[in-house]
Amino acid sequence: MRFSYLLSAFLATLTIASPIANPEAASLSTRATEDKATYTLATKTHSGLKKDDWVWFTMEWPRGSIIGDGDTESKEELSQLRDKLGFDHIGIVVGQVTEVTTGKGKNLKTTRDFKASLYHMIEHEDPTTKVPNTELKAPNWIADPSKILKFGGMTSSKKATAAKNAAKSYFDDDAHKKYAVNGNNCNDFVNAVKKAL
Repeated sequence: MRFSYLLSAFLATLTIASPIANPEAASLSTRATEDKATYTLATKTHSGLKKDDWVWFTMEWPRGSIIGDGDTESKEELSQLRDKLGFDHIGIVVGQVTEVTTGKGKNLKTTRDFKASLYHMIEHEDPTTKVPNTELKAPNWIADPSKILKFGGMTSSKKATAAKNAAKSYFDDDAHKKYAVNGNNCNDFVNAVKKAL
């Protein structure tokens, strides 16, 4: 009887001193993740993108889209371009996947984003001369599921800067200052910028 008493006391001591955590006593931290629309669309188009990746896409405006940004292409020009390319307009999206964690202690929040610029050339008719000039548009890219995003490739910060410069310098050439469905359209511009990537 004395042995069983000692054994019970010994086992009780082990239970009290056990380093195994009690699940009810554990304080679990909460970590929320928010995916921005740009990140969601970019990763849907090309899976496997991760933090700090630099990547580029082409973005096509499907038939019947409104190009916007002040584009003044005529219906006839759009029809010719559509017949030639299969879509109404094209631009190039270049950017970096970001992941930022904010908050303290138990309340952390991670925001994933694809911070990118959209480079595209529009026709902008001079109101005085009626000459169809070209113009660079380079806004921050906003995810638009109505457009067709196509993966172009992985790139780097250095090449992204080179693409930005190529987009600007494209218009230094006199042949690129006047819009033409054959020879100086939005697709010709995109192909020139791609070379820097």
